[in-house]
Amino acid sequence: MPDEFEARATERVRELGDDVGGEIDLDSFAASFDLFRLATRTIGDFDSEVHRPLGLSMAGFRVLFTVWVFGSLEVRDIARLSGVSRAAVSGVVTTLERDGLALRQRDQADGRLASVRVTDAGADKLRTAYGGQHRREQQLFGVLDRTELSAFTATLRKLLRVRLDDDVEQDHPTDR
Repeated sequence: MPDEFEARATERVRELGDDVGGEIDLDSFAASFDLFRLATRTIGDFDSEVHRPLGLSMAGFRVLFTVWVFGSLEVRDIARLSGVSRAAVSGVVTTLERDGLALRQRDQADGRLASVRVTDAGADKLRTAYGGQHRREQQLFGVLDRTELSAFTATLRKLLRVRLDDDVEQDHPTDR
């Protein structure tokens, strides 16, 4: 059952149908609307309740976690895997280096490339941060039974495999 905000947003979006080329798929809207709200709320919660008190930004945690998972990564791969923009990764790594949590090493053959690894202090900070985050994850997902949680995770993984077109404008048969 939608809350008041979603119900009002649905009504307003329905009105946009003629402006965006036809009837709005309200089921797709609701799924996207709720996914965005949940992601935003969860990221905000992890940031303010777990990571910031430990001196990490959410981007800093994501970069640290991504590098920790792989052991060592080039900046372009960190950006691709962590969801942090390539431009932002450089600044985040600089902050992590300053705080003694990561090390950046230039490639001997190509000085433009740099790999990043987590220091022992960074691994310790990550363990503490993830411990706090995991308690929040359990609180959030604890309302789902194991079957629901498994189905939810499978659905998210299926959606993560969808490749969206670069062009937001969709080619409609009536446009030809």
